[in-house]
Amino acid sequence: MPTIRLSPWQLAVAAAIFIVAVSNGSLFAALLGGLDVHSIAGTGFLATLLLLMVLVLVTIFLTIGFGWLLKAVVGLFLVVSAILAYFCNELGIVFDQDMLANIAETVRDNNIAEATELASAPLLLHVLFFGVLPALLLGFVQLQKRNLGRELGVRALVLTAGFVLLAGITLPNYRYITYFGRENSSLEVKATPIYPLISMVKLIRDHLRPERSFQVIDAAAFQRHTLKRKSIGIMVVGETARADHFSMGGYAVKTNPRLENIPGVIFADADSCGTSTLFSVPCMFSMRGRDTYEPDEASSESNVLDILTAAGVKTVWIDNNSSCKNVCNRIENSNLRDEPDEAAALYSDMGYFDEILLQKIEPYLDTDGPDVLIVLHTLGSHGPAYSRRYPAEFGIFKPYCQQASPTDCTTEEVVNAYDNTIAYTDYLLSQLIEKLRTKADAVDTFLFYVSDHGESLGEGGIYLHGLPYAIAPYAQKDVPFIFWASDSFYEDRFATPKFVALADGKHLSHDNISHTLLGIYDVSASSYLQSLDALSSAMDPNRSRRIASANSNK
Repeated sequence: MPTIRLSPWQLAVAAAIFIVAVSNGSLFAALLGGLDVHSIAGTGFLATLLLLMVLVLVTIFLTIGFGWLLKAVVGLFLVVSAILAYFCNELGIVFDQDMLANIAETVRDNNIAEATELASAPLLLHVLFFGVLPALLLGFVQLQKRNLGRELGVRALVLTAGFVLLAGITLPNYRYITYFGRENSSLEVKATPIYPLISMVKLIRDHLRPERSFQVIDAAAFQRHTLKRKSIGIMVVGETARADHFSMGGYAVKTNPRLENIPGVIFADADSCGTSTLFSVPCMFSMRGRDTYEPDEASSESNVLDILTAAGVKTVWIDNNSSCKNVCNRIENSNLRDEPDEAAALYSDMGYFDEILLQKIEPYLDTDGPDVLIVLHTLGSHGPAYSRRYPAEFGIFKPYCQQASPTDCTTEEVVNAYDNTIAYTDYLLSQLIEKLRTKADAVDTFLFYVSDHGESLGEGGIYLHGLPYAIAPYAQKDVPFIFWASDSFYEDRFATPKFVALADGKHLSHDNISHTLLGIYDVSASSYLQSLDALSSAMDPNRSRRIASANSNK
């Protein structure tokens, strides 16, 4: 191939136009659906937006790229933009601060299994054609050389001309642009790679803020010891389980054949704190509640597990997921992914099936000693490769998707694979309950299950999870609460055994978790709110956060 001679500004402009053109399919589709492109106002808005996106990229390229560095920066943007575009356009993923923080957390946790599952054939082909090959073509580009002063002058002139042109298009149509932009502000998340760039800058800015000093909450918390017997509880933190796929909650497919036949099992749906593990898991154990929860602040103060430990409860965290997201840093903890036994029967795909947790809890079921809370963080229904979350014998709903990318399967296959994960969770929870039953003659026992967030299964062209909370579909926010307790548990706490708030059909939220745990263990703490204790008859029935349009989105 012959050498292509270009000025640096020509390469920057050409690369920016290419990236904007091939990376924004979903943005263009949304704009064309809402804009009247046959009108001057509609055409003006589209031209303003596209020119602004191109100018942002050109400004970046011409500001930091000189000589070989310019080609390196352009090549990097080509590849990264192709990756971002695939997830945004094909799966409906939004790369906001939380999503980028999730990615950083995955890298920090060295979670190779989760990362490799996303490397599907469609992704690799997309990145090859729209990222790698265009980047390789840069090897045939020879940049014209000028002295530094002249080069800087040319770049300044090009950028000035671009922004003058932008102003010339924008100002005559300013009123329409501001109106349409304000009414359709949610479209900004589809602008690739501009929105991810803005999110990255915000994430770096927040990360560089001075570290907060740790604040101890309720260091003087204590158990009142009004209960007659010791308590052993298991709290299961589910992964990516949405409430409307549990047959206990009315789903037509029998995904809970075991739990439905266990007397005393209570089911309720609830609003999650967030739409990602990184946000939801720390939030659900925080004493703040979603309305006032801020990740940086919450990470530098005690959570409910710290308070329970201070009060005298033996609190243990066992992880079969990526990590506890710093929640378990100050209590006894272990992660089964750290040193897996690849020869074990339950080992699969660089990790274990969740059944392994049945073995790991045994040392903590001793009926002597202090009260015990065992927190199990499961792999649950983590996508996109749902079929890798359960042993083959649990592939009961067929045909089910066995591909890494859900876009390679039919909707029926994706839903069946996901439903199999719920059935496997049903099995795990039923086995945990049976283990607790064996201890119920000597101690009070309970199981408390709640998922961190839900999951989109292709509805409206959206897959997986992690969308900004304000625009996320209800499927990513509606999660199940499941509770079971021994008869003695109720007898020890209430005048007569009864199912209280959870059985009354109240709609709950992650805000209820911390206060319910403190209530269960009879802990006196200033941060405890009885109105948020799901097992208290004093629970405020008006605490629901159900979004007004939730029913229509289910």
